[in-house]
Amino acid sequence: MDEETIWEIVWPVVTAVIEATMREDETAVISHLAPGGTAADLGDLFGLTVFDILLKTTLGHDQLNLTQVVETEDGVFIEFAWEGPAVSAAGMPVDKAVCVLLRMVNGRFRITDINPSSLNLYLTEARARAVLATAKILSQRDALSPEPWVLPLTLYGGLLPLPLRPASFRDAVEALLLPGLQAREYGVLSLVKARRLWRDFKAAQPLPIGQPADWAAAVEWVMSEQNSRAVRETAVAQYYTATPAKLRAHAKLRAHAVAIKHALSITGVDPRYAEWQMVDVFYQEES
Repeated sequence: MDEETIWEIVWPVVTAVIEATMREDETAVISHLAPGGTAADLGDLFGLTVFDILLKTTLGHDQLNLTQVVETEDGVFIEFAWEGPAVSAAGMPVDKAVCVLLRMVNGRFRITDINPSSLNLYLTEARARAVLATAKILSQRDALSPEPWVLPLTLYGGLLPLPLRPASFRDAVEALLLPGLQAREYGVLSLVKARRLWRDFKAAQPLPIGQPADWAAAVEWVMSEQNSRAVRETAVAQYYTATPAKLRAHAKLRAHAVAIKHALSITGVDPRYAEWQMVDVFYQEES
């Protein structure tokens, strides 16, 4: 991709979304998002608030620089960084970088994903929680720092449960599952992946038989496996049911989880649904 294309076609999409987010124009933001992409899914679940955090407009800086462009088979990665103090009021280093992935959709570039970190060190749920632990924030859940630099970390680490938009729920399973995941401190990307898993399963198995609570428990159990969470099946089953028949709830969960994994051909950690995978970018020597 040549420099002219980057500056005149790709980069303006990123700046347009930043400007639309700052003026709270949700329609304009959505028009630049790739349907079915992670960014669009996050917007559907949480609205404009999530973009304020992902794009780091909450830092309050008014100048930014394009710092890196990498073209891969996944699309074009644009990395930019806000200008401003490199240290927070608490003395913690502030990551001012944001990475945006764009793909060509119907003849124009649209944003597929936004990650509030640099391309060299993508933010994931595990990394967010590690940084928060290092900053001794995980041990202070009831007194989370109000500083803007903390917001992307708490969002990804599952400590910032943004209000979910009820209109984003297609059925009773999603209405139970997504708040349930938030209550157990799953990060926002896990919520996106879990909803995607359930919808993929419904597409493969249009009429799942059983109670919504049982299916919600099964999806959470599969997601706990995908994200290497050490949690007992009986505990997950009890999150969604008040029945005293623990063994029955456990059996339903296991049967439904097997049905989901069979329908979607899940045999191990699956990149479609595992939140913690990293992005591999290979640089050419001249890039």
